[in-house]
Amino acid sequence: MLNKQSLLVALLLAGATAFSQTQTLEGFSSISGRSITPIINNNEVKGYTLFYKGDKADRKNSNYGLSIFDENLKKVKEISLVKPKDNYMLVNNVFNDQALGFMFYNFKEKAFEIETYSNDLTKLGSKVITDVTRRDNILMQESLKLNQDGNTSFSASINILAVPGKGFVKNSINGQGKGWKLEMFDNTVKTKWKIESGDTKDYESIIPMEASEKYLLISLFKRSGAMSTKFESYLLLVDADNGKKLFELPVEGAGNEVLSITGMTIDDQNDEIVTVGDYYAKGSKPGVGKSLGFYTKRFGIDGKEKSKKFYSWAVDVKKAARNTVIDDSFNNFTHKITRMENGKTYIVVEQFKRNVSAMGVASMAAAIAFGGGGSAPSLLKGVVGNMLLFVVNPDLSLDEVLQFTKRKTNVTLQSGSELYGPGITGHFMKSYGDFDYQFFANSSNKKTFNAVYVNYDKEKGEKAKKVVGNIILGEKQMVTIDQIDMPAKASSAFLYPAKPGHIMMVDYLKKEKQLGMKLVKINQ
Repeated sequence: MLNKQSLLVALLLAGATAFSQTQTLEGFSSISGRSITPIINNNEVKGYTLFYKGDKADRKNSNYGLSIFDENLKKVKEISLVKPKDNYMLVNNVFNDQALGFMFYNFKEKAFEIETYSNDLTKLGSKVITDVTRRDNILMQESLKLNQDGNTSFSASINILAVPGKGFVKNSINGQGKGWKLEMFDNTVKTKWKIESGDTKDYESIIPMEASEKYLLISLFKRSGAMSTKFESYLLLVDADNGKKLFELPVEGAGNEVLSITGMTIDDQNDEIVTVGDYYAKGSKPGVGKSLGFYTKRFGIDGKEKSKKFYSWAVDVKKAARNTVIDDSFNNFTHKITRMENGKTYIVVEQFKRNVSAMGVASMAAAIAFGGGGSAPSLLKGVVGNMLLFVVNPDLSLDEVLQFTKRKTNVTLQSGSELYGPGITGHFMKSYGDFDYQFFANSSNKKTFNAVYVNYDKEKGEKAKKVVGNIILGEKQMVTIDQIDMPAKASSAFLYPAKPGHIMMVDYLKKEKQLGMKLVKINQ
């Protein structure tokens, strides 16, 4: 168990190695990717927070530590928090340019607790939320299991989202999974507004995608009943100041368009919403039929469509990819959409698809043969493929399509995934940390970026090793790729954005109970 006296700080001078600075912390019995959160302001990392479980305070309570480090991994401050023993979990924590927000779940009391701090760890406010449904508690139990397994992600149905400079939004499930609700808090955790799905015959769920100073962008799903397998997707925009719904648009479009949506973002500069997705032949089912290509659309804040462009796999993408063959049997999950200073829009995409799971089929057959009950695994498995980068010119013409090849990996899908389309499956895979994509880091002037992912590289006759893939837009506006080996002996390893020219690599050695935080120099 960790205590203040056991913290060891080691500074390694930058030299011929890639590491510019290292923190080595002792006494960690476990760690997850959510324990560390970057503090980002104006697209640049200014530091990190570290939340960890410490020594037992008394028979009923445990000590937790909250540390803050600057962008060079120098510890700035540390405070202790006393929480109930073995009944507490950090759900997530975020930074909104002014304040740090932490949301915890108390399993014994079945309550959420939100605490906020300034960037020097001065406490700003706190709130206990006891309005917790049975479904909330089930999702938190699932998240606890993921947390213990070292996953970096959790259920997207319940968390807090940072609203830049203004506060935090908590989303949760309403009733027994039939609806949703949102509550906005200021930096002292005082409620600013509340909205919910209301009394409707449909079953509705949401995934908050992004927040700006002005707007909250949400992916909304509707189905006619609890057992219905037909989901309808909508784009929902909410005013961040008052919670007013500005528009709710069906994703599949109108008229002859058959569309699915895989990504969305807020363009505050132009007061526009940008969406990206796949399009399909007339009469086919979005996300089920074979995709003919991808599209981009821009909407005004009034919900009116301002522009759109469709790019076919057979003609447009093939031409823009030049001699690269893109496997169009995969679906495309959009991780990031950004317009850079050069006026071009860059879309970071990862391929995935669903295949029949031999293990799932065998488990289902065994359950039927022996009359077994309980929750059966999905009949499908997820397959994660290559990274893609779509580059769109200001006039919406397709400039180029770049493919970054990586090893295909299989992932276990949640029970019941066969009931959903690939689009919704992609969102679940994202929330459970199944994709290889890690993060996107912009420069403050929006001239350069780094899109980081992990890959398993294997030479003939050698054991596969985990490497960092770094897609780079450099000062000369050329896109390049770089690779960095990750620690081979680490029990767990995590990646985070860092100060310009670096990434932050964290490796955990379970046997030694040791956590290493390293700034790694990267190409730009």
